[in-house]
Amino acid sequence: MRNLFLFFREHYFYFLFLLLETFSLILLFNYNEFQGSSLYSVSNAVSGSVNNMFNGISEYFSLRKTNRVLIEEMAKLHSRIPEAFYVTDVNVFYKKDSIVKLEYKYISAKVISNSTNKRNNFLMINKGSMHGIENHMGVIIGNKIVGQVVSVSPHFSWIMSMLNKDSRISGKFKKNNQLVNVEWSGGNYRKGQVREIPKHIVMYKGDTIITSGNSDIFPEGLMIGTISGFKNPQDENFNNGEILFATDFNSLGYIEVVVDLMRKEKEELKASFKSPQ
Repeated sequence: MRNLFLFFREHYFYFLFLLLETFSLILLFNYNEFQGSSLYSVSNAVSGSVNNMFNGISEYFSLRKTNRVLIEEMAKLHSRIPEAFYVTDVNVFYKKDSIVKLEYKYISAKVISNSTNKRNNFLMINKGSMHGIENHMGVIIGNKIVGQVVSVSPHFSWIMSMLNKDSRISGKFKKNNQLVNVEWSGGNYRKGQVREIPKHIVMYKGDTIITSGNSDIFPEGLMIGTISGFKNPQDENFNNGEILFATDFNSLGYIEVVVDLMRKEKEELKASFKSPQ
């Protein structure tokens, strides 16, 4: 305490100067309009910058929650678009009428493991059979395809990515509905192959390939990718193309599982048919 007292006694004139300077500034800004408004503007700018900085930090840490909410809302919206409804009579279309049935619904889920650097790549998501997910359901992100469910437990699902040697997607050219098959031969996770393109089809870079709707896994019209190159071998019956996938498989966070509500009816119809001997 004695040392503190001696310190203040030896340097009191500095503290007195600061006190008088502060008092003078208070009088200056309080009784002069121009200086007061200038101080107010500067203080607002500083406080605004500080608030923006803290808001940015807060928003960064809430991105994960925001993404989850957005993908859940997207799943709800997907279930309401016209393409999700099956129309049994083209002359009448009432959503409350019995002739219009919901054909697809979408279940949002979080990706908890994923690979892109193997020959056969898989994903795991945090929802399973207790959430309504079954084997052979399609998996998408937005309007782009990801893969299909191949194994399910009560709380989790195992998904075969398009980046897999056993993956074979039924697609078509958006411009003319010509059917093709899309595969992945390994290597670059952004590019695949388009097989069985008829010789008479004229291809251009940028041609869009979408799902054909001929499989029981994906609805028609989902984005697969765009043609990035092609070959026209003379000794083969079909041409082949290279496709740039629309999906970035290396940045999957949340996905949607496509539930075909008419799948059981389709399977029963197929099982009931017996081909002639």
